[in-house]
Amino acid sequence: MTMMRATILGLLLAGLPPLCAQGAQHAWGGVQSGGAPRQAAPARQPLVINMGRPSSGYARNFPSQQRAQAAPAARPSWGHVNWSASVSGRGAMPGRSYGAAQPRTARPSASSWAGSAFGGLRPAAGTRMAVARHHHPYTQGYVRHKLRTLGVTAEPSLITDRSEMLHTDAAHSTIRYPTRGPQGAALPTRRLNPAQASDAALVRAHMGRVDDPGWRANVESYNSIENRPGHYYWHKDNGFNYCHYLDASGYQWYGWYLGDGFFWTRDFNGRWWWYDQADARWDFYNDNFWWWQDPDHVGDLYCYNDGAYIPVNSAEDQIVVSQPDTTDYQTFTSPDGSREVKLVAGGSDAFLYDTAVPPSFDPVYLASGVQSVQFSDTSNGRPLEIVLRLDDGSFDLFDAQGQAYGPGNNDTDAANYESGDGSAPGDTIPSQPVNP
Repeated sequence: MTMMRATILGLLLAGLPPLCAQGAQHAWGGVQSGGAPRQAAPARQPLVINMGRPSSGYARNFPSQQRAQAAPAARPSWGHVNWSASVSGRGAMPGRSYGAAQPRTARPSASSWAGSAFGGLRPAAGTRMAVARHHHPYTQGYVRHKLRTLGVTAEPSLITDRSEMLHTDAAHSTIRYPTRGPQGAALPTRRLNPAQASDAALVRAHMGRVDDPGWRANVESYNSIENRPGHYYWHKDNGFNYCHYLDASGYQWYGWYLGDGFFWTRDFNGRWWWYDQADARWDFYNDNFWWWQDPDHVGDLYCYNDGAYIPVNSAEDQIVVSQPDTTDYQTFTSPDGSREVKLVAGGSDAFLYDTAVPPSFDPVYLASGVQSVQFSDTSNGRPLEIVLRLDDGSFDLFDAQGQAYGPGNNDTDAANYESGDGSAPGDTIPSQPVNP
């Protein structure tokens, strides 16, 4: 993933003028979008993701380091973005299976979000807000054809509390697997891989079995009483053995031993998670599929299939992030003075501001885990571009409005789906591995 993104960036930067970086401390100063009164809030407001706490595991932020808290709620945080059915009524897409289905209402047009990108939302005292731009959005107004062909019947809503996202590094994303079972018998040594079709079917069937309220009650009970780190707690169900393990960082693991193979998952904040070693990502399970909500771009959601990540976000989804206001940040100013990027300590979250009075747009959330900020030189008349280096070694590239450059921005599946039968004549749906 990192090499791919670095290659893309290299091609993009080949024609760029020399980059320069500047840094200066300023008061945060919340930016408003002008002196004119904002219009009344629309009927539906943007989804808000709380970034008050970093993702779990980021910068060694582990459960074992947190103060004891009450047992997690039965239902983790979810935010609806109201996925719409097609205008012709074909195949309405219900909401996620965990809880009530989302309403099958048409998504509002972009023009209905009156006032600012916040859709009339007002930050509470001591809180700042910024709009999140999607890195790989598809065209608005349709249910993604590619996902439908894979058998997806419901996309999950976004996780709305960043602290519920897993973001541990590779060293803290694995455990030492047991070699002997509950009676001392040797265990299978073949690890099931969801990236392989034969294994994926077995894993999917099993996860569908354990992803229900009854199993959730068992898991919560085991998590509360089986609390010795490094110990394997064995259990048996009808047809298979499974093992509970608490690691030194405080994460709960469950290993499933099925036939001649095994498969380990994490239980974290009411969700099942699987670590994709190939792309170093933690994916959560929902309704027969694995999904990845990018912790470095918290408003972006992807569906995992056959080793590729398919972007799920519509260009029309309105996502806003919120954080406690702070003065602990660094400000980078563009050479022409028209833009500022403020890098907040803790999660290394980057926000873009227009320095004009009044500004032409609301603050934009760019990325998290940012190490450095650079701007292109505009003295030769070329447009301003912003480069962020992330702590995983990858890069993000934005224009002066905070729009991301990269593969997937122009998705052709929209026209295919709206053509009448789900595809254009003679068209083959591209199987693009979209890695942000």
